[in-house]
Amino acid sequence: MNILRKYDDFILNNASQISSIESSLRTLTYVLPGRFADAEFASEALFAALNLIGLYHDSILVRAAENLEPSKKPIPSPHNRYTRYWINSSKTYQRASFALTFLQYTDVLMEMGIQKKWGKQVKWKLIIMVELIKAICRIILLYKTQERTIVNPAIPRREIDPSIFNQENFSSNSRTWIGQRTGCRRDNLSSVSSIHQNSNSNNNYYTSSCDINNYLMNKVLYVEDIKNPSELVHRLHGIGKLAELLYILRPLIYVLALQKYGNRSWKPWSFSIFIELSTIVLYKYFYKKHMSGGYRWLSTLEKEEERRRFRFLFFYFLRGPLYEKFTRTKINNFCHSVSNKPILSLFGGILRDYQPLWENVYFYTSSS
Repeated sequence: MNILRKYDDFILNNASQISSIESSLRTLTYVLPGRFADAEFASEALFAALNLIGLYHDSILVRAAENLEPSKKPIPSPHNRYTRYWINSSKTYQRASFALTFLQYTDVLMEMGIQKKWGKQVKWKLIIMVELIKAICRIILLYKTQERTIVNPAIPRREIDPSIFNQENFSSNSRTWIGQRTGCRRDNLSSVSSIHQNSNSNNNYYTSSCDINNYLMNKVLYVEDIKNPSELVHRLHGIGKLAELLYILRPLIYVLALQKYGNRSWKPWSFSIFIELSTIVLYKYFYKKHMSGGYRWLSTLEKEEERRRFRFLFFYFLRGPLYEKFTRTKINNFCHSVSNKPILSLFGGILRDYQPLWENVYFYTSSS
């Protein structure tokens, strides 16, 4: 435990530097494929390791942020408020969300490793098992959130600026006071007036005005800021619940159809996109019929999740017969046309390096 505590202290004392290293290594994983033998596997191993280690680093930063002065505590996004609420409310949600996140971080690595070791037949058994476990986890999340749309990721994101963890933040000079009657902790006047003292003397009025505006804007409350976290996503029922269940089961249905009809058949591709588009139509109908104001009154978190799902429709261009008969030809033509152009040739080279992954690794384009 002493070693773990020392590691936690090391992370806090060097949070900014470690965050920069993590970002640099993640960037490296995007350019590694095609650079040497087994570069793709090494890239995925590094990417998965960074994500899993990052989960632990996030927990350290969150615990440390709870000890900061109220004026320095980061304001959580609706996503983080919502997911942290359910994690704290339900151990089952916590386990299911972390299991789902673990699979999302490691599914590509597991698929590549299994194929290298045991071949394609065992690989497809793994893919079916992983998609089944993901579906079970999402169904658990659906019912543990009292039948609400599942957001992705199902755990809080890292939104804490590591630079706030410096010696000044943990100094003994308090910038807050506690009301004797209410017991609430509030900012001292000195913490507000320090904004003026830190202003540049050459443009004192402009800088102090901007700083004061920024300070006040951070204190502004919006409707979603005062809502109970569970109310940030509307409850589903009837058609809305059916749409979410279809969305959850869609990857598993697609994989089973691939096993039956093969990757060159249009049937798996058609089944999958039909289910996906059906969920969009069913959601629109649900919002229109069962919510006052319809789509306009969706929360920021719900709109963000809807946009994410819509963006993932792009992956259909990289799957099955549409990729074989249309997209691959277009990519090859583009790469050939820019091969002699300075900057575009670099981009074309990266596309060529990723083509084998799109063609041979299911989870690269599964959007599950």
